[in-house]
Amino acid sequence: MDAQGHVTPEEIRRALLSMDRSDAESNLRQALLRLLADDLKPIDERGRWKPSPLLILVAVLVCALGGVFFYFTLGAHP
Repeated sequence: MDAQGHVTPEEIRRALLSMDRSDAESNLRQALLRLLADDLKPIDERGRWKPSPLLILVAVLVCALGGVFFYFTLGAHP
């Protein structure tokens, strides 16, 4: 602030950036972790992130489908 009590644009910019950093919704990483976390208990007893059971099921199904696809396209030669 200057002697007359006016706020400079740089001070406003710094204040807005500090508010934006602390906002969890504007942080993409935190928003994705919250979206993919378990709805009932997102953090386990040790304080680690716990993924959603639906996310685990989808990942296993994608891996299984990928394995079947690669087996029949690359591995199975009659």
